[in-house]
Parts: sequence; structure tokens; C-alpha cells
Amino acid sequence: MMGRFLHTTAHVMTDTDTCPRCGGPFHCGVNDAAPCACTTIELDAATLAALREEFTTCLCLKCLAELAAHEKSRPGLATGRP
Repeated sequence: MMGRFLHTTAHVMTDTDTCPRCGGPFHCGVNDAAPCACTTIELDAATLAALREEFTTCLCLKCLAELAAHEKSRPGLATGRP
């Protein structure tokens, strides 16, 4: 599960963030009262490790969903940029 895997840094998320993978705008819910929507995306440990290595901030839900879909179709795929 994605959870708060990238929230180990001192980066402060704002109301409108930019996804470091696709460059698109999105809202990170780490500081919201309800759990962040990214907690609904399941990624395997290898993908999470690769994402932690490459990015220091959160990815948008579209990118996370793409990564999860690629995992199911091609096991072993890590960050596979669009």
C-alpha cells in the first residue's frame, strides 16, 4: 500500500502540489483529517523502494494508479515513467 511512504522528508505539502513524475497538479492529502487517497493504491515493496529512491515527494493518484496497473500486467516494473 502506498500510505505515507514518501512523507518521511521535511517537505511540506501544499493545497496544490506538482507530481514529480508527470508534472501535473494534484492535492496531497497527508495533512488532511481523513486518510490520504493514496492509501487506496496498492504497490509492491520493490516499487515502493524504487519510488523512495527516485522521488522525495508524493506522486499524483493518476501516476500511482498507472504504476499499480503496470505491476499487475508486468511484475517487476518499478517507476516506469509515462
